[in-house]
Amino acid sequence: MSTTDAATGVGNRTDADTTSIGNGPDANAEGVGNRTDADATSVGIADLDEAALHWQEHGWVLVDGLVPTADIDHAVEDLWDLYPHPDEFHGGDAAHRSRFVGSSHDQGHKFGKAGDDGPAFRAEQFLGHIMFPYESLRLNRLQVHRNVVHFARRAMGLDDIRIYQARTWGKYTGVTNYEQPFHQDRNHNVVPDRLEPGWWNLEGFLYLSDVEPDVAPTELAGGPADPARPYDGPPESRRISAAGTRGSFLAYRPDTWHRGVDLRRPGGSRFLMSASFKPGGADWIGYDNVQPVTVGRPWIQFAATCTPDELSLFGAPLPGHPYWTPELVDALEHRYPGIDASPWRDALS
Repeated sequence: MSTTDAATGVGNRTDADTTSIGNGPDANAEGVGNRTDADATSVGIADLDEAALHWQEHGWVLVDGLVPTADIDHAVEDLWDLYPHPDEFHGGDAAHRSRFVGSSHDQGHKFGKAGDDGPAFRAEQFLGHIMFPYESLRLNRLQVHRNVVHFARRAMGLDDIRIYQARTWGKYTGVTNYEQPFHQDRNHNVVPDRLEPGWWNLEGFLYLSDVEPDVAPTELAGGPADPARPYDGPPESRRISAAGTRGSFLAYRPDTWHRGVDLRRPGGSRFLMSASFKPGGADWIGYDNVQPVTVGRPWIQFAATCTPDELSLFGAPLPGHPYWTPELVDALEHRYPGIDASPWRDALS
């Protein structure tokens, strides 16, 4: 998720300087430079071991098709309860834009006045955030999809991890100029990031729609940051456009230089689900907090479907933890009607 604290502009880079990654159907669509298939480099990775190693070594990876398309499409049927359908938004009725603006979570960002052209941070770029848990059990279940959690554990090299950022993000052509300067996300940690195995956090975007080159795929600086001076500026290497099909997962670390780009397709849109992970116990890393909403219907309905492992992603103690007593397991069943509490109860004996 973008931050302004460490933003470093790199000028008005053209699309011709950008390499496309992933195996999206329009990876070399017209309007993304004059590349031939031979010129384009596709580095989207489907093999999970290879993808995890790429994330560890380079700070980012696009995992092709991590979540099956059928699982995405099943959940996205409910997305239009949260957002105007693109056809509605671009249909000319101002009420749909008002709905989009009104339902967006206030990021609290304060920006100076920026013009309409060129890379800059603009408040309207951050419209379209809707916080987990959603008014949709299908989308809430997608937030903890087993393939995403499995990959995060494999990449981070840890079993004990937490989800610390969970939200959807929708964009539509014409809302604003979405082009940003290159920056790092240094607003996820209250202390400097320790960029080593066992300490690093994984930021991620699950693609809910096909993120083709003209609907604002994240752009990355292609090389890893200098470990000795990770915040000095983006490496002077080829820029990479993270275009990919729905179900793909873009994972990156906080030292990765990246930026948002503008939507150029008339009537275009783009939808993502943010899923970011940290080591269990890393209290210095954070972004979103679910505790205040755990008494609401969306969370209660979601929690009742969760396994102990899934609830542990939000900090719930696993079965066998000394926290649990017979009375607390009874209370768990009362709080989340329908939950299978047998793992917690069995671990008491």
